[in-house]
Amino acid sequence: MHVAVLSYKLRLFGIASLKEKRSLLKKLINEIRAKFNVSACEIGYSDSKTWSELGVAIVSSSQSILDAVVEDITALIENTMGLEIVEIEREGW
Repeated sequence: MHVAVLSYKLRLFGIASLKEKRSLLKKLINEIRAKFNVSACEIGYSDSKTWSELGVAIVSSSQSILDAVVEDITALIENTMGLEIVEIEREGW
């Protein structure tokens, strides 16, 4: 069994309110959960309109599948309009 825990520090652009930020993140988190069958949630900067931190946990029986899922999740976040990945931290077992 292989496990990866990821933390994505994000900068958000064009967000006028926390409600708008939460709407954008909720859509992104739900898409990540549905598409990749992983656990995901906002883990930091919840009171900031311009910053956020997402946490993602993945479990797989294969390291290669785990790595592919990490790459796909990162690509999905990178292609989301209105935000930029500033930092990625990854822990694995």
